[in-house]
Amino acid sequence: MKAIIKILAITMAITVMSCNGTGTHQGSQAGNDSATDSTGTRQRIVDTISIAMTGDIMTGSKFPKPCLPPNDGKEIFQDCDSIIKSADVACGNLEGVLADSGRLRKSLNGKLAFSFMMPTKSVQLLVDAGFDFMGIANNHIFDFWEEGTLSTIKTLKDAGIGVAGTKDSETSIRDINGVKYGFCAFGHEDYSLKTHDTVAVKRIVEKLRKETDIVIVCFHGGAEGTAMRHVPYGTEIFHGWDRGDVRQFAHLAIDCGADIVYGHGPHVPRAMELYKDHLIAYSLGNFATIGMGVAAQVGYAPLLVARIDGNGRFIDGKIHSFRQPGRIGPRRDPNNLAAKDIWTLTQEDIKDNKLNIAGDGTITRK
Repeated sequence: MKAIIKILAITMAITVMSCNGTGTHQGSQAGNDSATDSTGTRQRIVDTISIAMTGDIMTGSKFPKPCLPPNDGKEIFQDCDSIIKSADVACGNLEGVLADSGRLRKSLNGKLAFSFMMPTKSVQLLVDAGFDFMGIANNHIFDFWEEGTLSTIKTLKDAGIGVAGTKDSETSIRDINGVKYGFCAFGHEDYSLKTHDTVAVKRIVEKLRKETDIVIVCFHGGAEGTAMRHVPYGTEIFHGWDRGDVRQFAHLAIDCGADIVYGHGPHVPRAMELYKDHLIAYSLGNFATIGMGVAAQVGYAPLLVARIDGNGRFIDGKIHSFRQPGRIGPRRDPNNLAAKDIWTLTQEDIKDNKLNIAGDGTITRK
């Protein structure tokens, strides 16, 4: 057994080292005027780019019985849409399927039988809020078998929202105001692209690095609940499921060319890290989970806006703190609890922390 573990460790090390371990992103930028200089550093396409990111979004479910927001959900994002729209690009995680019918995959008698089906018309809520990309590499995108997954992909694409995270839609590339963004997502289930699959992570991120100007990576990983707020070292196991080694994954993604990495999955916020000048948010928790229990930190709904330069290096940012009071969506939190919680966790979990997070959520480099 020790010999097998040693072999696996060597294999992982080779995979990580085969990416650009210096943290300098290389590769031509297809379709734009940007290029690399003699050192391999990208020439800036613009001085700054702002990226808005959120955790889990589920705008009400029709299953097993309807639990939908009032007024067709038109007020869900009313407190935050101006922030989302003000960013150059905005990304979230869609926790469930967009479909109008389907065959349930899970048993309703199971302990973890949660299944989420959002009406296809509710995609307009995401469009109106200003989202450009949605990750679907999570443990609910297959709640209604492949038909539900394909309906979700089609509905998002038809609405003009980029979608990534499964073998049917590995990546999304969009040109927004002259900047070509590459987006990908990874999870821990067999039907999604997996954080565990280092070969796939390397292949996908490096390909986006060559084809786009800015590479955004999101992931669904880590154990769930208020007891799981800290980022551990090593693999996380939850109800027997391997939820990945999120530190290793995030570092690998940046080593292979990601400009920024953000996570979700634990349903609570986690720490942030500045790694080789690039920002990692280990979990943005929930953002809009209509109809689910949202007590304590599960109800925190941080909206992260980060500014990076044309080479993807972190400049500054802000955690906008929201909370979820029931079925109405994220609402402004004057106490900034999400930002304060992330700052506490960052100080406790990140060795040689290179970030400062003020009480109002402003993020700066030390």
